[in-house]
Amino acid sequence: MIKINLLPPEKRKKARRAASSAKPAKAAANGNGVSLPSMKYDPMVALPSAMAALAILFIAGSFFWLGHRESSIKERRDSLRVELNTLNRVILRMDELKERTADVVGRMKIIVDVDHNRFVWPRTLDEISTALPRYTWLHTISELSPFPELVMRLEGHTMSNILLSELLGNLERNGTFADVRLISSAERPMGGYDTKYFVIECASAFNQPPDSSAQVAQAR
Repeated sequence: MIKINLLPPEKRKKARRAASSAKPAKAAANGNGVSLPSMKYDPMVALPSAMAALAILFIAGSFFWLGHRESSIKERRDSLRVELNTLNRVILRMDELKERTADVVGRMKIIVDVDHNRFVWPRTLDEISTALPRYTWLHTISELSPFPELVMRLEGHTMSNILLSELLGNLERNGTFADVRLISSAERPMGGYDTKYFVIECASAFNQPPDSSAQVAQAR
């Protein structure tokens, strides 16, 4: 069919322009127009890209994790240094206290030994004097072995065997002496009288038993 355009020339140009711009839109609406090229999935390109992205994420995460780990290790190291310095000071203090304790124990041992031995002979002489019966006197008291294994020898005179027996009994019943033995007795004149000269040996009850550990060490 023949179409005649009766529009003026100016409106004809505008109508042509509008018609030319409407044709592609209409064609696209009807499915007959020009379409854009479609994107196709290529695994050879996507897989390396994904691996690269994962690698970048892993490296970045590792970097941040290592940084955090390093900072925590430094903090732990600093705290351990502080604790080590504190422990070193404590150890030095303990060594000083051990030395002072050993010194004090040594001094106390000397004082205890002196104090312990100080009253041995005064007490022993007092008990010997108490054990002497009448008409009995001593000439010599000698030390055969020193304390703590004190053994004494008593030498003197008495007027009879009965008084000598009384002296031996008094020494044996006294708690200050042990192992009382009559070594010898003989008649000796003194001052116009016949007397009994005697020699008695006895140990001190204050003696201390020997240290078994020291004996074992000496035997070895």
